[in-house]
This record gives sequence, C-alpha cells and structure tokens, in this order.
Amino acid sequence: MSSYYSQIHEEGVKVLVLLKNGMCWQAGEFKDFDVLVKDGQIDRLLARSGAEKPPEEDQTLEIVDLEGKKIYPGFIDAHTHAGIFEEKAGGFAGNDVNETSSPTTAGVRAIDALNPFDPGIEEARNAGYTTICVLPGSANVIGGEGVVVKTAGTVVDRMQVKTPKRILKMAFGRNPQWTWSAQKKAPYTRLSVAALLREKLMKAKDYMEKDEKDREYDYDMEILADLLNDKATARIHVANLEDIETITRVAAEFQFNYTLEHATALHLNPEFAAGLDAPVILGPLNVAGKSFQTYDLTFNSVRILHEAGLELSMMTDAPVIPLNLGIIQMWLIDRLRIPRKEIVEMFTINPARVLGIDESTGSIEEGKEADFAVFDGDCFDAASRVTDTFIAGKRVGGDCE
Repeated sequence: MSSYYSQIHEEGVKVLVLLKNGMCWQAGEFKDFDVLVKDGQIDRLLARSGAEKPPEEDQTLEIVDLEGKKIYPGFIDAHTHAGIFEEKAGGFAGNDVNETSSPTTAGVRAIDALNPFDPGIEEARNAGYTTICVLPGSANVIGGEGVVVKTAGTVVDRMQVKTPKRILKMAFGRNPQWTWSAQKKAPYTRLSVAALLREKLMKAKDYMEKDEKDREYDYDMEILADLLNDKATARIHVANLEDIETITRVAAEFQFNYTLEHATALHLNPEFAAGLDAPVILGPLNVAGKSFQTYDLTFNSVRILHEAGLELSMMTDAPVIPLNLGIIQMWLIDRLRIPRKEIVEMFTINPARVLGIDESTGSIEEGKEADFAVFDGDCFDAASRVTDTFIAGKRVGGDCE
C-alpha cells in the first residue's frame, strides 16, 4: 500500500468506494461506468448496462453519487517548481529553486526544500492535478534531483511517488549563460555550457572505472554515474534549436537518456524533430513577453510537432503559470483541431510515461490508482468546473473548496 494512500486515509483503514452515475473518459470517449475503488486503486469498472453489480451489501462501502459529472484521469504535470518556489512566502524566503553556489550541483534534491503547504499545491489539487514533478530550476548546467509527489498530504516523504529512475535536472542555452556570466563566472557562453557538462560526465566515467575501494566517495559523481548507467534521466531545459542539437550531440557521445523541456523552437525543424528519440514537454505556452528563449513561442508548435509524430506532454512550469490555470493550455490547444483524445493524453498518460509511472496512473483502468479530476461538464468547455479531485479514492479537493 502506497505511503500517500496511508497519509490521506486513516492509518489501517481499508477503503471501499463506489463512484456512481458519472461518465468515465476512456480512449477518447465517455463511457457509462461506475468505478469501484478498493484500497486506493480502481478495483472494477462496472458497466451500468451490464449484469455485474457492486457489493452494495458491504457495510464498509461508501457510495459517491456523481450524477451528471465527467470523470477524467487526474492531471499530471511533469515539470513544475511548486513547493520550492513558494507562492505563499514569495521572494528570497520562498525561493529554493536554484542553488547558485556552483553551476553544477547534481547532489541537491528538490525534496529537501519542498513545502507541502505551499498554496500552489493546494490550488493544483483543486484544479484536478493529482501528480506533479517538482524540479530544481534552470540556472545551472546540472541543477539537481527532482521529485514526483501527489498533491495531497502534509508530509512530503509520504506524498512522494517512487519512480524507476532518478530525475536529474539540467539546463542548456541562455539561462545558465546569463546567470553565471552576470557573476563574472563560467559558463560565459553556450559553448562553455556544453563543455562544462562534458567535463563533469568525463569525470563521472573516470569515477566509475575506479574500484570502489580506490575512490573517494563523491555524491555528485554517484548521481552522474546513475545517469551514465541508465538509472537516471536528464530533464533538460532548452529553448533554441541550436542548443537542442547540442544536447543530442552530447547525449550521443555519453549514451544517456534525456527529455527536452520547453523546446520552444523545436517546431522550426519538424524533420529534425521527427528523428528525435526523446520525450518532449512543451510549455508554458500562454506567457507574455519575448526574449531570446521565447521569441519562437507559439501554440502552433503543438500542432506541428504532433503532426511530426512526437508524443507530447504539457507543463505549466508552475508557478510561472499557476497549476490552477494549467487547463487554459488545453482549451487553446483544442483550437488547433488536434483530436481531443490526444490532447487529454498530453495532460495525463503522456507525462506519466515521461515519469515512468504509467503502469500505475495516467488513465482510468482497472488496477491503476484511483486518481480522478471530476468536472461538471466537458473539460474543454471553459464554463466547466473541477468539482471534485480524488487521490487514492478519497476526495481531496475541487473547485468548491
């Protein structure tokens, strides 16, 4: 039984819940299913037109009537800074996004600064987001380790969702260049960004080749060794096309897996994009202002890259776009006439795959976690509200909170 299940339910309590009369989103359409939840997981999907009946005689069964409502998988955001760039404290007191003691800080961990009481996390669950990945920022070439959490709970360690691989944040392009050149320190150029990463990865290779008894323990090197041993994935902030090409070059040299985050200009070369063997997380696309990193920003990138065959996920980069406004991107993408099934997947199963947790969440299927975003209408209708958010079968939020 998961630790977050124990945290949001009373210790030792077995949970049996029947969500009745709602319409479940499955494979791009609504289906007449009642959902039987047992101990935080979807036990059975009961077709209301079928002969199978729920165990209504069971005295422990809680029945929740969702008449007239639409049940979607809980939304997932694979790239946020929620809880470490706090919306409550603000300024220096609430900002632990970037460790600026060095441009390479593989050993720092987002979980060590995450505040579960950050209002951004509460707003996330009230807006139907049930799982988020919290990452260090993009000031450093190697920024540190991210963490995946459920959006309900009061103790971070018990909100944590275990992932099959470590999550290692990196950044290419202007962000690390601007940050460190302003302090009169390397990297001064984007050339140096790539060179610095190569240097650290070469040191990690040397570290790995030494017998364990002959090497001095170095936590940063242990993290990078995991990357080179396919026990971690690099999550790389990048905007410009030339920097994306550099990432593919370095990754090929050192044989590590990576994800492109933001990828603002990738759509400018769809043929190149189609040949990538890496997940892409786009966004946030509804931001104001232009810079060297955002002058190619457009919602059309979703259409172009989708047509190029890429499996896309959408991010808010919260608090850049607060998680409670994340669905606005869904509405605007809908105007591109991409099939709605595939748009919903950009906010659910696709980010679950990026995080390696798709076998347990991201869609409404028997055996998966009972995480749902419940609307009083179609989620593509701007007038609809998230009335209920369920995590592990318990109502933890909604628009009326």
